[in-house]
Amino acid sequence: MRRQFMLLVCGFLVMTLILPFQAAATEAGSAVAAESSNLGVTMVAGGKGHSLALKEDGTVWAWGQGGVLGNGTGYASTTPVQVTGLEEVVMVAAGHDHSLALKSDGTVWAWGSSEYGNLGEDPDRYRLTPIQVKGLSSIVAIAASGQHNLALKSDGTVWAWGLNSAGQLGNGTVTDHLTYFPTPAQVRGLDSVTAVAAGPSTSLAIKSDGTLWAWGGNVGDGTTDLHSTPVQVHGLSSVVSIATASHSLAVKSDGTLWAWGGTVGDGTTDLHSTPVQVQSLNSVAAIAADEWHSLALKSDGTVWAWGCPLKGGECYESDIRNSPVQVQNLNSVVAIAAGYEHSLALKSDGTVWAWGWNSYGQLGDGTRTARYTPLQVQGFDPETPKWPVENALTVTEVTYNSVQLNWQPATDDKGVDKYLVYQDNTLLNTLNGEVNSYEVKGLSPKSTYLFSLVAVDADGNQSVKKEVRIYTRAYTAPVSFQLSDSKTYSYGGSNYEYSLYYGYISSSGQVLSGSWSPPEGSHGVVKVSMVSPEGEEYDLSLETVGEGNRLPKDTTLLTNGTEYSAAEVPEGYKAEWRVKGHTGNDFSPDKKVFVYVSIKYDNH
Repeated sequence: MRRQFMLLVCGFLVMTLILPFQAAATEAGSAVAAESSNLGVTMVAGGKGHSLALKEDGTVWAWGQGGVLGNGTGYASTTPVQVTGLEEVVMVAAGHDHSLALKSDGTVWAWGSSEYGNLGEDPDRYRLTPIQVKGLSSIVAIAASGQHNLALKSDGTVWAWGLNSAGQLGNGTVTDHLTYFPTPAQVRGLDSVTAVAAGPSTSLAIKSDGTLWAWGGNVGDGTTDLHSTPVQVHGLSSVVSIATASHSLAVKSDGTLWAWGGTVGDGTTDLHSTPVQVQSLNSVAAIAADEWHSLALKSDGTVWAWGCPLKGGECYESDIRNSPVQVQNLNSVVAIAAGYEHSLALKSDGTVWAWGWNSYGQLGDGTRTARYTPLQVQGFDPETPKWPVENALTVTEVTYNSVQLNWQPATDDKGVDKYLVYQDNTLLNTLNGEVNSYEVKGLSPKSTYLFSLVAVDADGNQSVKKEVRIYTRAYTAPVSFQLSDSKTYSYGGSNYEYSLYYGYISSSGQVLSGSWSPPEGSHGVVKVSMVSPEGEEYDLSLETVGEGNRLPKDTTLLTNGTEYSAAEVPEGYKAEWRVKGHTGNDFSPDKKVFVYVSIKYDNH
């Protein structure tokens, strides 16, 4: 059946003399197929908070926002998971909160939210696994926008379903409210179509003669009118590739790029109601667009971007690019896709790369950290170590200068050989594969740190990086000494106490203090000695206090640097000792000061 279908498609392509079908979708995402892939990925697509990849074995993989991954759960995933029950898929498309897949038998399958009937069934339904879109057969291409979809049949007709607030379904109606049509219906007055694209309120189609047609809003005919049936886009011919969102893009057979709407890449912020050429780009091989930014893939494998890359729903003026700029550290690219706040690229070696916002894990790197330069999507290689759960890395015992990292052991057929611990993306330590915790010391108070963990097997295969961000506590210095060790005994009618105390002088003028009072009916002698931390000069003082009097005692500096003082303590009095910096610059929050106290007392 699959072979018959492909022969049908090939025959249609020969008849129309065009490039292979491309479905450039969307306000929410667009996708272009790749030619080859060592890892088996042949196509990528981006939605609002999720991403899709099609592998050459016909399986579909998804990552990001929960509920739209098609794996039967409502949980998000920061690495790719396989969509349940799909095989022999030849094309994928991603909408805001839903996804589409085209199988080799010409059927279309959908999953996610059907708020406006975009799953081909009544709204207010949510499908955690794919269902077949009814009423469609012999489909050869698909496109998904935020809330409506397009399907191209082998006879060159286009079918649409979902939201129709601007006439984007092409069924002859235009509404000014959220009207939807869950059953696919043929777009009126359109045939001989070879490619389609869908945006939030716009639909596009290329005909076999290279002309471009549009319906809905922003149709490129020189007006701002809404059109419920297709009209020809002015001034364009020999079109081979299209994409649309809040603006529209078209590539001609000579590799030139044309655009209309807003932020078209012509160096201005002007709105254009008819296509203008993006002068700074040529040799364009593929395009992708979302509501806020656009991508172009050149024939040399470089990727170019313009518009405003969102950062958590915010568009910062400093980030706006009115002309295309090259995406750094990215080459040998064969396919691109634009999600709502993120972008995807497929390289010729089969690796998938992503950048942008990552609040749902839509970048597929095992984290939820936004990235503004491309990084590789993890988890496609079945031989890499795997984490048992998403929250495999956790933290406990966060103090002002330390943190305890804990993790659930990764699994691998060859066994985990070691773990790599990173602090702020710098390798901190390499640990044995049997270790599952690590204490990080020497941190600064009230500071943010990013810790990462990678599992490595015996062959050097690395897992997805797990990340956790922590904020250390403020330092609160104790105002009194802390007891480190003590010993007591009695001999010859006298009692003896020996105690070792420690503390920190963590700020200028801070004082550490301690005291001792003899038991009722007793008197005693207190001897105190103190050693300053290296590099600091602290002062020791000792007083007896009682009956309204404070009697200071002399302090002696011994040859070894120890300060020493002693005092007799009558009954009803107490001894008080204090340590402080000699000057305002003598303090150290990380260095202990030790005080040794020797006490002898009796009751006669």
